[in-house]
Amino acid sequence: MKKAIAVSLAVLMLLALVACAPKAPAPAASEATAKPAEVTAAPAAPAVTEAPAKEFNPKDYPVAIAIGVKNHPVHRIIQLGFLKRAKELGYDAQVIGTEGTDWNEVYAACDAAAASGTKGIMLWAGDDTCYPTLKKMKAAGVAVGIAHFKFTPTPEGLTFGLACDAAAYGKACADFIAERIKGKTGSVAVTQNTKNNTENAASDAFIARMTELALPGVKVLPVELEGSDVSAATNINAAIIQKNSDLIAAFGTTGNSPVTWSDAAAKAGKKPGDIVIVGMDYTEANLAKIESGEVTAIIAQPLYTEAQKTMDLLDQYFRTGSVPAWTPLDAPMVYKGGSGPSDPATYKGIIEEVKTWFK
Repeated sequence: MKKAIAVSLAVLMLLALVACAPKAPAPAASEATAKPAEVTAAPAAPAVTEAPAKEFNPKDYPVAIAIGVKNHPVHRIIQLGFLKRAKELGYDAQVIGTEGTDWNEVYAACDAAAASGTKGIMLWAGDDTCYPTLKKMKAAGVAVGIAHFKFTPTPEGLTFGLACDAAAYGKACADFIAERIKGKTGSVAVTQNTKNNTENAASDAFIARMTELALPGVKVLPVELEGSDVSAATNINAAIIQKNSDLIAAFGTTGNSPVTWSDAAAKAGKKPGDIVIVGMDYTEANLAKIESGEVTAIIAQPLYTEAQKTMDLLDQYFRTGSVPAWTPLDAPMVYKGGSGPSDPATYKGIIEEVKTWFK
């Protein structure tokens, strides 16, 4: 019995000692588990500084208008529109070409301009004789815009074109004349300066529309060329009147036509209004003829506007490398009593500016 009690006491003492023994320290946490490592961003790469783009400078792109018969009043209007707009945009611009009618001289002037560093040209050319020059300008890196004359298809080297629709105003002229000669019988004459894309289209459309209208007792005469010399053209038109004593109307597709036809009518003893005369362009002389009643109407080809727009498109091309291939413009009929774009007074300011600019 005593022995059992002794064993029990021994066991209890042993358990007490175990309970009171100091606990072993917990194993130290590793660096990886102590706390998450902080992610330090790599130092930012130094910013790349691009060289500033060179600012566009119009002075780096000299331009020119290449035109024949430079002193012609119609051509002066065109030159004014181009030169004035070029100046407003900051370009150096010049007129190149010839005083006469030899377009080979105009094309030679284009070659010389390209060789001297000209970057853009407004070329006044109305037929395929300009095609070799267009190719040469393309090879030389010269942008070329042709206003007033439409080429279909677009020839190689032509950067863009713009003009009023000659066929549209030819048709409108036929309707206008038909209204003015209503109830009359007789002949109607059609004259051109030369055979070229624009005048051909106007004459063809005029004749087609008159044929379509089929006015009783009205006959349209074959197209005749009156040329660009005012005196010679007046004599040609006077001869047409003499050969056709029943002439009641005339449509001339050149800028001289209002003067040459009205003077021819006077030579033939006709009074203002005896022949309904419609010609082209708002020159000072032509506007005076409308005022006096010697000319019934003119078609206001947008000479000044198309030249301005040509310079605008060259500017756009230099800056962006892209322009519309074709831009259409309007050509209103201008007559005494008309309003807005049909009022002769609308164009007098341009005429006065032409005289000041080229004095």
